[in-house]
Amino acid sequence: MVLSSGVCSADNYVGGIPLTSAHSGTVSGGVYCDSYYGMGDQEAKASNTIEKTFTVPDNANVEWAMLLTNVYCGHMQNNYQGKAKVDFNGKNLGTETLNVPYTYSYNGGNGHVQVNDHVNRVTSDYMMYYDVTGLVKAGKNTAVVKTDPLDSSFDGRIRLVTLVVAYNDGSKKTIWYQVNRGHDADSYYSDDEMNENYIGSTAFQAALPEGSSLTDSKLTLVYQASSDGAYAFNGNALSSGTPQGTFSGSNTWDVKDSLKSSGTNTLTYDRTASFYKSVLGILTAEYTTSSSGDSTDDTPADNTTDNGSAGDTTDDISSDNTTNDTSSDNTTSDVPAGNTTNDTPADNTTDAKFSADLGVQAIKVSHNSAAKAWKNLVNTVNVTVINNGPEKAGSFALELYSEGSLLESKPINGLANGATEAVEFVWKPEDAKNYTLRAVVVPGSTINDANATNNELSKTQEVMHNGYIGDKPLETYLHGTVKGNIIYDYGNSSYVKVSSGDVYTAGHSLSLPEGAIVKYARLYNFWTWSATGSSGVIPSMSLDFAGSSLTPEAEYADQKGWGQYDYPTGTWAYNVTGLVSGSGNYITTVKNTNSDAENSFCIDGIALLVVYEDASGKETQYWINEGCDAVSTMSSSGGLTPDEATVKIAFAGDSIDLGNVDNARLWTTVQSGGHEGIALKFNEMSISGVYDSTPSSNLDIDEARDVTSYLLSQNNEAQIIAPSVTDNSGDYMIPSSAILAVSYKSETTDDTNITDDTNVTDDTNVTDGTNVTDDTNVTDGTNVTNDTNVTNDTNVTNDTNVTNDTNVTNDTNVTDDTNVTDGTNVTDGTNVTIDTNVTIDTNVTDNTNVTDDTNMKDDTNVTLKVNIIPVISLTVSPDSLDFGTVSPGTPSESLPLALKNNGGISIKVTAEVHDQENGPFATGLLLDQNIWSNYSKVLAAESAETSQAQLDLPLNYSSTGQFQGTLSLWAEAA
Repeated sequence: MVLSSGVCSADNYVGGIPLTSAHSGTVSGGVYCDSYYGMGDQEAKASNTIEKTFTVPDNANVEWAMLLTNVYCGHMQNNYQGKAKVDFNGKNLGTETLNVPYTYSYNGGNGHVQVNDHVNRVTSDYMMYYDVTGLVKAGKNTAVVKTDPLDSSFDGRIRLVTLVVAYNDGSKKTIWYQVNRGHDADSYYSDDEMNENYIGSTAFQAALPEGSSLTDSKLTLVYQASSDGAYAFNGNALSSGTPQGTFSGSNTWDVKDSLKSSGTNTLTYDRTASFYKSVLGILTAEYTTSSSGDSTDDTPADNTTDNGSAGDTTDDISSDNTTNDTSSDNTTSDVPAGNTTNDTPADNTTDAKFSADLGVQAIKVSHNSAAKAWKNLVNTVNVTVINNGPEKAGSFALELYSEGSLLESKPINGLANGATEAVEFVWKPEDAKNYTLRAVVVPGSTINDANATNNELSKTQEVMHNGYIGDKPLETYLHGTVKGNIIYDYGNSSYVKVSSGDVYTAGHSLSLPEGAIVKYARLYNFWTWSATGSSGVIPSMSLDFAGSSLTPEAEYADQKGWGQYDYPTGTWAYNVTGLVSGSGNYITTVKNTNSDAENSFCIDGIALLVVYEDASGKETQYWINEGCDAVSTMSSSGGLTPDEATVKIAFAGDSIDLGNVDNARLWTTVQSGGHEGIALKFNEMSISGVYDSTPSSNLDIDEARDVTSYLLSQNNEAQIIAPSVTDNSGDYMIPSSAILAVSYKSETTDDTNITDDTNVTDDTNVTDGTNVTDDTNVTDGTNVTNDTNVTNDTNVTNDTNVTNDTNVTNDTNVTDDTNVTDGTNVTDGTNVTIDTNVTIDTNVTDNTNVTDDTNMKDDTNVTLKVNIIPVISLTVSPDSLDFGTVSPGTPSESLPLALKNNGGISIKVTAEVHDQENGPFATGLLLDQNIWSNYSKVLAAESAETSQAQLDLPLNYSSTGQFQGTLSLWAEAA
C-alpha cells in the first residue's frame, strides 16, 4: 500500500513551535554553543539550583548571544505551579512565574502557550530565552537557574541550560551562520490517534556570495528526549547519538558536502521513542571569495550554470520541451509512443529524462498503533521518500532491506517536485535483537538523479518479544478417567497484597460423598504484581497446606518484558494428594520470605482441585490444564489485537464416546478478568460476558459451563480471547486454569420390580429396590434406600445402610424392617438370637428371648466442626464502578463501596490506582471526598463499612474518550 502525505507544520495532536530563525549574520570567529543537560541529578517536587559555567574563547568579541533554559513542570497539561529565577554573570535576567495550563491541539489548544515575550509552554516544559549579548565576556561566564514549587505537584527539575554566542576573533575567516529556535514536539499521539506521521523540519536560508568557495560547514541541533531522533539534511541521512543528559542532548554534524550555498537548506527530525522535542538549530558555513571566478565546483547541484539537469544536452533542453516541440499525442513521425528517438514526455518514451533529486527522508516502524517492533508479529515499516526537484519524477522503485536481505520492492510513479510519499511495507522479524533496516531509492532509466548520496537511509531498529501475546498455551497436567467426580473450590480466598514478612491465609471447606476416595488433589497459588520497588522479580514465598510445608510441583509465570509495570505474574501448583483425605476444612498460608522492605507480591486467590472416586458416581473422563499466559489489548499493550492476545487450551488424548455422553462441563480461571468483552470459545461455541468478576475481578472463574452440544470426539480446544482496545479500552488478563470433565451415562438407573435378583454381586446404589421377591445371596446391599416388602432376605451378608441395620448376621422372618434408625423403636425384636455389637438399642419395648445381649453399649458420636477465619481478610463489593459520562469540572455521582473485614483483627485499608499516565482515575478519583492517595479507613474485626467513590476531574483536564483503570484496596493490621 502506498500512502501520500505532506509534511505537517507541527505535531497536530500535542502541538509545538517549529524552529524558525532567531538570528543570522556573518562573523570571523564562529558560533560557540555549550549546554548543561539535566535531569537525573535533581530532586523532583523540590527546589533545584543549577549553576553552569561557559568558557567562551579568550579572544572573542561578541556579536550576538542568547541564553536558553527549559524547566519541567511535571504534567503535560495540568497547571502545576512554580517559579524560576534566571541569573547570568551576576545579573538577574528574570524571575518567571510558571502557572499556566496546557491543552493539546487535538483538544482545541493553540499549539503552545505564550506566557510572556520570552517564556512559552509546550506540554510539560517551560522554555525561557534571553538576549545576553551585552553580558557575555571572553573566558568564563556563569548562568544560575533556580526553581521553587508553588504547589505540591510542581516538579521543578531543569532539563537544559544553553548558551549560544556568535563572535569575531580578528581572524581573516568568513563564517555565515543562522540560529533557529523553537519548541517543537513530536509525540506518538499523532501517529496513534490521528494516523499522522509527523516529521519536523526547519529551514536555513543560506546566502553565500556568488563565486565563493565553501571550506567548512557545521550543523548543530539541541533536543530534549530520552532517545536521540532520526535526522536528514537536504535529504541526506545524518547519524544519531546518545543523549548527554537524562532527557536532553545535542548533535553536531559536518554538512559541507550537502550544503546548498544559496537558498533553502532543510533539516528534518523525527522521534525514535514516544516523545521528542527539538529546541535549537545552528548552521554555519565558512567560505572564501578568492576563487570567485571559478564557479564550476561550488554551484549547487540543482542550480547549474546552464539551467539544465545533469544529463541534459548542451541545447538547454528540459525533459518536457523537446527540440521538435512534439507531444505524445501529436507526433510528426510514425514512430510508436514509447519507442521514439525524440525527447517526448516520459510516459511515452524510454529516452526522456526527468531531473529529480530523490531521497529517503525517514523510516518509521510500528505495530498497529504503537511505535514498536515485535518478534514473530507482523509489523509495519513506513518509508518516507521525497522529491527535492527540480522536476516531477517519473517511475522509480523503493526497496527495503533487513540485515542486508531484500524484503520487498515497490513501484512509485509521478512524485511531484517537493512532495513526499509514505510507502508501507510489512516486516515479521524472527529474533529479538537490533536490526539494520535500509531503504533504497532506485531511480530507473527515466530519472536523472544527479545527487545519489541521499538515495538510501539506514535505521537501527530494536525488536523485542512482547510478553502480552498469547504464546503460552495452558498445558495438560493430567488426563484420565474416574468413576466419581471433580471438585474445584476457591474457598474464602481473596485478593491481598503481601509485603515482606506478611502472611496470607485462605481456607477451603470440602464436602465429599460418604465413602469417596481422593484420587488426586492439587492446590493452585495464583499470584501477580511481584516487585521490589519498581523492579519486577519472581516472588520469594513459603506455603503451608494442612500443616505441611510444600514446594511447587510446577511453576508457571509470564511477564510483559518491556516498558513500565514489567512485573511477573504466575500460577504455582502443589501436589496435595496425600494431605486431602476427605471432607473437612483445609487451611493454606503463604508468607513473603523476601527480607527487602520494598518487596511485595499480590495473591489473586487460592484454588483447590480434587478428583475423587465414588461408587455411586458416573464414569468421568477429565483433562486438567494449567499454566499462566498474561495477555493484553489495552493501549499499553504495544498495539496488540485480540487475535494476537488469544490463549489456546488443547484437550488432546483419548477419543470420546459421544453416543454415551451424559454431559460435558468446562471450568476456566482467569486472573484479572472482569471484562464482559472477553470471549470464550470452545470448538464452535463462542460467547462473551462470562467473565463477570465472579467470584472477583482478580480471580474470575467460569464454573462448570455446559459444553455438551459442542463436544467433539477428540482434539477439543478452548480459547480465551482479550477484547479489542475499542471495546471499553481492551483488557489485561491471565488465563491460568482449565478443566474439561465428560461424564458418561450409567448402565442401570432403576432396579424397581426385579423379580429375581439372585447372586447379584454388587447391588450398590439401587435407588428403589421395592418388590424384590428374592434377594438371596446379595453380597453387598449397601445404600439400598428402600428395601420394603423383601419376602426373603436370607443370607444377606452385608445389608449396611438399609437405613442402618449394621452387622445383623441373621435377621430371618423380619417381615418389614423399614425405617429402622440405629435399631431404635423396634417394637418387637422376638427371636433375635444374637444381637452382638448393637451400638445403640434405645427404646426396645419388648426384647423377649434375647439369648445373648453381650457387648451392648452406648457409643454416641459427637461431630466436631469449626470455621477458622483468616487473620486478615477484606472483601469489597461491587467489583466494578462505572462513573458514566463525566465532564471536567463537574463531579460524577457518588458510588458506594461496601468493605467487609472478615478477619479476626482490626485492619487499616488504603488505596492504590492503576491507570495510564495522566489518566482520569489517577487524576481525579475521590474516596470519601478525598483524593484516593490520601484514603485510609480502619475496620474492626468482623465488621463492615461503606465508602463513597466519586470522579472529580479538574476543569483543565483535556483528555477525552473511554477509559478503564483498576482500584486496589490494601488491608493490613491496624
